[in-house]
Amino acid sequence: MRRMQARTPLQRARTATLIAFATNGAMPATLLARYAEVKDLLGLDTAAFGLLVVGSVLGAVGSLHLPGAILRRIGSRWTASAGTAWAAAALVLAATGVAWGNPWVFLAGIVLGGFADAVVDVAQNAHGLRVQEAYGRSLLSSMHAGWSIGAAIGGLAGTAAASAGVPLPVHLGAWGLLCTVVMAWSCRAFLPDARGGAGGEQGHGRLGWRAAWLLAPLALVALAGFAVEDIGNNWSAVLLATERGVPVANAGIGLSVLLGAQFAGRLLGDRFIDRVGNRPALVTSLGLVAVGLLISAWAPGPVPTLAGLALAGLGCAITVPLAFAGADAVRGLRPHDGVTWIGWVMRAASIGLSPAIGAVAMVASLPLALSLVSLLAILALAVQARAPR
Repeated sequence: MRRMQARTPLQRARTATLIAFATNGAMPATLLARYAEVKDLLGLDTAAFGLLVVGSVLGAVGSLHLPGAILRRIGSRWTASAGTAWAAAALVLAATGVAWGNPWVFLAGIVLGGFADAVVDVAQNAHGLRVQEAYGRSLLSSMHAGWSIGAAIGGLAGTAAASAGVPLPVHLGAWGLLCTVVMAWSCRAFLPDARGGAGGEQGHGRLGWRAAWLLAPLALVALAGFAVEDIGNNWSAVLLATERGVPVANAGIGLSVLLGAQFAGRLLGDRFIDRVGNRPALVTSLGLVAVGLLISAWAPGPVPTLAGLALAGLGCAITVPLAFAGADAVRGLRPHDGVTWIGWVMRAASIGLSPAIGAVAMVASLPLALSLVSLLAILALAVQARAPR
């Protein structure tokens, strides 16, 4: 207890932000772990359910500029706390829809939950960047590792609840309440909201075409990293099973390897960034993503394919934190607009990325589709090479 009391406000704020990231990861993951059950209870086929669960992304994309506006109005502490309570209520609404066998109520719940998640995501990243700036060294990568830990815990909780036969409304109600309390408790240690913000006190410009042009290179960086996660979630098992002859029951190892490498990269990423600097770290991470995806696409067997997925996972670990940090530092924007825009671009891209990979794979091949995705990292590298130092 004395050691806790002896910690400085800045140290407490750092721990609180890490807990906030973990809570944000734990909230939706516990429902994702029960999606197979949800599909059966709603009586939907795979195609219909696939269209339904896009609602979470649509809710996030529909938030547009509002996360930044809300954050400027009520501050990071209240935004993260109220947004988490909103997300918890949305989960209960979704669970109620499942209990009633009504897919439209479920859809309303996950759309509202996606909106709340976008708001909380901007709040926690914006506050994490403030803590990072106060420390004078990189910290955001390890905070994103906290999100990964929370998602793993949420997934395990959802699996345990399903195995124990806990009704979905009871499970999500209790889990949502727990996450709301934890977020509210951790946010008490957030730093007081500063006047002004990213872009300095002059940051009053609206996010127009000029700002979008300035943020476009950073959005490309974020998309290169996000694409790796999408490939891991949706295509790594398919790649190993259909192209490398791995039994379907074992093909999930690709996602495990990629996520494990990403988690390690997030834990070590801050030290690497501080040692070599933001730009060299960014170039290295994009290079690993490009090389890793190309190896995984064209490797002759499962082992080198897994090695390629590991390289891509390691590379993408710091791309999004670096993109957020760069966007937050763009001059001339209103506070938090840069972070809001980068987050929105990633969510908008998630709607079309996986279907595009599937279309190319159907017309040509999955290795070719993955090779085309690697062009995002290669293009981001080319842009970074031409950017002024």
